[in-house]
Amino acid sequence: MFRAFAARGLNPVKGEDWDRDKVLDILRANRARHADNQYTQEISRIAASVAAEIAETVDLPAADIATVLLAAGGSVGTVALLRPMTGKSSAEILQFAAVELDNQARRGEPS
Repeated sequence: MFRAFAARGLNPVKGEDWDRDKVLDILRANRARHADNQYTQEISRIAASVAAEIAETVDLPAADIATVLLAAGGSVGTVALLRPMTGKSSAEILQFAAVELDNQARRGEPS
């Protein structure tokens, strides 16, 4: 999988190398590099709105929400690169993952 990404010019962070700050630094650098791009500007505006909505809805610190979003975005992004899907499918995957995690929590399984 990582070779396939490299062939597409993508440099994914492997699971064992995943570090919240490393991923945030990569994303910030990419965002700054493409700051003049209209798509990046639009995505940034939408992301700010989504972040505000989530922060108002979820009773968790912003840093914890950011960590979950980084992991979720990376996981769903990987699936989308390997198997093109709609936004609806992406949302369903995240929602079904939430159900799975909630089921584990209800059974008392560690996360």
